[in-house]
Amino acid sequence: MKIKCGFFTNIAPLYSRPLWYQLSESDKVDYFFYSSRYGFSGIKTIDINESKSENENGKLNWFFLKNLFIKNLVFYQAGIISKCLKTNYDVYILYGEMHCISNWIAGLICKARKKPVLFLGHGIYGNEKHIKKTIRLLYYRIADYHLVYGSRSRNLMVESGFDLNKIYVVYNSLDYNLHRKLYEERDQNELDRLRYKLFSDNSKLPVVIFIGRLTEEKKISYLLEAVLLSKKKGNDFNCLIVGGGSESDNLRNLSGSMGISDNVYFYGPSYDETINAKLIMLSECCVSPGNVGLTAIHSLSLGTPVITHGNMFNQGPEAEAVIQDKTGLFFEENNVKSLSDAIDDMILKRKKLTMEADCIEQVKEFWNPVKQTAIFDKAVLNSIKGKYAE
Repeated sequence: MKIKCGFFTNIAPLYSRPLWYQLSESDKVDYFFYSSRYGFSGIKTIDINESKSENENGKLNWFFLKNLFIKNLVFYQAGIISKCLKTNYDVYILYGEMHCISNWIAGLICKARKKPVLFLGHGIYGNEKHIKKTIRLLYYRIADYHLVYGSRSRNLMVESGFDLNKIYVVYNSLDYNLHRKLYEERDQNELDRLRYKLFSDNSKLPVVIFIGRLTEEKKISYLLEAVLLSKKKGNDFNCLIVGGGSESDNLRNLSGSMGISDNVYFYGPSYDETINAKLIMLSECCVSPGNVGLTAIHSLSLGTPVITHGNMFNQGPEAEAVIQDKTGLFFEENNVKSLSDAIDDMILKRKKLTMEADCIEQVKEFWNPVKQTAIFDKAVLNSIKGKYAE
């Protein structure tokens, strides 16, 4: 007998599509997904036609709620309370975000109905102020079990009094199968030609890449400063910046004023996974001067190590996939010289050659939908205390 699990989240991000399909193939749990039809802040979402409720050819048990916003935060999710009252799932997974008032109510309703509640989210960040942390902990006490993206958050929750045995690290993932295929089928000659097309005047120089939204919080200006500093030290390399955003014009102007335009190529936004994979694979490393998130998993999936800062209080959980001298390098946060030194170390010692296999293995071991589904299933089974478990 398969357990039925209601899976409630704010949106259905496109990057979660492989995970949702993998969960749907579980032979232990039937997952029923609930979210808004739409994304926000430019986040691309799964096509609603993949829902059985919208399209007879749809493959996902996916139903829709309506998000109400205040200051770009999901403040209330219309419909979730009704669903938690009227549906009869064995287990409920709710989005673990305290800003969403309806989740507090929905969680308490499930508790009153004696339905196990699991929260999925970031858990404790470690940099919360006292009042914010107090409210967050109060919210987390509603749940019976927690699904968090990283081991650091799990450890912080244990330090705050939560039961280690009721916290599961579920990691995060992208389209692992696609990235594995693109990596295995890579053509080095094709990558060399692409490098020449991008940097015809400096095509023999190594390339470092940034890929993501060009926003102030990503601190991409530090990368440009590092290009200039390394150049002055005698390590000349090219910098490939892929993405669009509010800082695009400022960064272009900055590279010009610094006299490094010949070494910096602004590719612009790219949503073609095949092209993005080639751009990452032709690079010596992926650099994220600010916080790094799923970009780390994207890069490591394709055998390219990651350089980012080492202050985990200001990092995404995916930064845990970056292991010093194994899958990447850390530099001192907000320190351009430290960033420059890390890039020099990566390039001059040709560390990608020795790190590439470990990058692939890290994602294969933890950061993929198959691994995640096994953990989701285990947490759901354990949450009902063996009632249906074998």
